[in-house]
Amino acid sequence: MFWYLAFFAVLFALAMIEGDTKSRWPAYAAGAILAFIVGLRYETGFDWVDYETYYQFQRGFGETDIYASITSGMFEPGFVLLNRILRTFDFGFQSLIFICGTFSIFAFVKLASRFSPTVGIVVLWYYGFVFLSGPMSSMRYAFAVSFIYLAFIYENDGRHFRAITMALVAISMHYFSAIFIPIIFWRGRVPTLKFSLITTIVGFFVSSVGGNLLLSITGFVLAVAGEGFVADKMQIYSSFALGEVSPFSLAIVVWHLGFLWLVQRKGRVDDYITKNAFVITWLVLVAHSFLAPFPIFWNRIMLVCFPLQAIVLCRAYYRELSIAQVRTPIFACFAAGSCLALVYTLYNSQSLVFKPYQSLAITWVKGPYGNGRVRYQLVRNETNQVMYDLKVQ
Repeated sequence: MFWYLAFFAVLFALAMIEGDTKSRWPAYAAGAILAFIVGLRYETGFDWVDYETYYQFQRGFGETDIYASITSGMFEPGFVLLNRILRTFDFGFQSLIFICGTFSIFAFVKLASRFSPTVGIVVLWYYGFVFLSGPMSSMRYAFAVSFIYLAFIYENDGRHFRAITMALVAISMHYFSAIFIPIIFWRGRVPTLKFSLITTIVGFFVSSVGGNLLLSITGFVLAVAGEGFVADKMQIYSSFALGEVSPFSLAIVVWHLGFLWLVQRKGRVDDYITKNAFVITWLVLVAHSFLAPFPIFWNRIMLVCFPLQAIVLCRAYYRELSIAQVRTPIFACFAAGSCLALVYTLYNSQSLVFKPYQSLAITWVKGPYGNGRVRYQLVRNETNQVMYDLKVQ
């Protein structure tokens, strides 16, 4: 845990330096730190074992039919294609981790630098709220989301073909990213705080009286479309109901509503990225309330929502951030929230997969080390037991 807090302190210092100097190099240095942390992770995180097993069974091009092999795998065709390319050139599994991890951070920093007047504090916010649950735990999904980030940039700049291309690449890496496609090209009205609050209240009411709503939706999809990749995924996810909503979960809902209030009170919501942030915040509130027992859905949306919220807050309060006496307490509030989220994640029962942080750079010096596989298996066994107990109840 020490290293994660040490990295946090360095990122906070870089954010303060950027605020004082108005230079972007501290922010880019902070992004480089995150890229190396996730790109050089070794036996650390919650997803690497499954992807390593899959990667080892892949064969290079020329050994099998290309089209059939990338369209009939257990993952989306774009991700399968990436695996096949790396295997063709005989790269090791760590190369896949490095590519997915570093590109995810690159796209995020590019998004922040494009839209936010100050980047370092956005990076710090990302580190506390998104980093461990995103690139360090959901490598494939975070990689897909990075193309959604780029699509936002291109669509804002009027380069629609590039935006569509990035959106299609994102879908080819993870189908769930398709949920963001309408938002990228959204030109309609923006949900207000009042509308979002009403939606949330209705959603929690429906969720409380409707039982396993997702199971009902899954049954409808099966009846209409029959079995398939999407229906199979929905069946799996519908079995992940976690029962009652936790106080921390409700606190997140309050934050999303608070974000809408903080921005709305500053005036009109009329620029592209702010509109997107409002729509995605409303979407995560819908998922959070209507599908309250299924954090797998609203957690995924928040991987896009949290960075956009930090960017939009920096845009809305840019004048305040330009005043040194005001900037310091604002940065302190950002840092406090990010640090609390980081500590909460590190003290979570499943945080064993992150502690201690193991780096590939150290393996180059002294060879393989640590017990990452053992820690991963312990957490996986605990998760399976929790799921079993919930089903029995």
